[in-house]
Amino acid sequence: RSGRISAEKGELLANQRWRIIYHLPVLILIFPFLHRFLTDWQFVKEKLYFLIINPVKLYFNANLRKQWLLDMVEEGKAKHILTEEDANVIVSQVDEPFIQKYLVSLVVHLMTLFVSEITWLIVGLLYWFMHPDMPEGERTKMVVAIGLAFNLLPISPGSIVRGIYTVSLAIRERNFKDYNIALFMSFFKIIGYLAFPIQMTYRYPVLARFMAAHWATEAVHSVPVFGERGALLEHGVFSIFYNWPLTLRRRMRVREASRAKLRPRYWHVPVISFIGAGILAFVICCYFDLAAAMLCLGAGAFTTIYCGKASLMKRICLAGIAGFLMALLYTLLSTTANGEAMKQVVISALWHCFGFTVGAVIGAILTELLLPEVDNAGGNETI
Repeated sequence: RSGRISAEKGELLANQRWRIIYHLPVLILIFPFLHRFLTDWQFVKEKLYFLIINPVKLYFNANLRKQWLLDMVEEGKAKHILTEEDANVIVSQVDEPFIQKYLVSLVVHLMTLFVSEITWLIVGLLYWFMHPDMPEGERTKMVVAIGLAFNLLPISPGSIVRGIYTVSLAIRERNFKDYNIALFMSFFKIIGYLAFPIQMTYRYPVLARFMAAHWATEAVHSVPVFGERGALLEHGVFSIFYNWPLTLRRRMRVREASRAKLRPRYWHVPVISFIGAGILAFVICCYFDLAAAMLCLGAGAFTTIYCGKASLMKRICLAGIAGFLMALLYTLLSTTANGEAMKQVVISALWHCFGFTVGAVIGAILTELLLPEVDNAGGNETI
């Protein structure tokens, strides 16, 4: 039931119980996958084919890629994570040229799955054999530290390969618009695997939602919940990647229709920046990091709330401008009070501008995502 042996091996083991002998040494392994990998050669061949041979064949064969996508659609319908209507939309788009580009890019991402693991193993082994004079305990600690560094850093060798591929694709096609999200996301590990599903949102929203949900749920379905396979967790992840985006899209459309009654406003941006910088200048001596984070998020939130009819992109840009202005004003106020050297002022200003701008943008995005439902049939809208 845990997947340590196949159903056929289970029947064989029940009839010939002496076979348990060669399973006993590997029963201490926590992960059933490793147990089966060490005791089932057919399973090893299937996995190696799926991880190494199959991606290469998919990369060079357009018909296989098409069938691969259709199989995923059928699987999504069987698992009830894809409606019949959405499935028909995806099937009708399968032969479009950009879909094939997308599938090739997705295959390349899959081919980089183990680049990071192979790299850190090679680096660890090289370090071990290149430092024979070091005590064995110290060498072991350094090899473990190398492995932890590769796994904890947000950017890995695999993500760098994915990022370079995406950048080369955009340069070769001279097309930034269709790769603008994937260009940045690809360089980060874990979330980089969702770069192209998210990138497809603009051109193929139905396919993008399904692919993001499919890959996310596939990644967590083996996590045990209440002693069994993680269907509960899988359902939660599917809701985050498929149902929640649908809810957000509906809310934003209703809110946009409601805001159409208002006039766009921009005068509040410098006011919010000045107020935030003034407050931060007074609390600099106590809890600077917390105060800065809260004020950046607050500046972004208030900026998007009071933008009236302005579009979503303008709201986010104005939030970034508010954070940038707040950083400049705060640096000016703190420099006047402390009399810092010009070099320190420039360095401080650069860090403040970067951090405050990012914080304000995050505040605006979070506000747009978390704003409550709007009654489209109701009266006047206050935001």
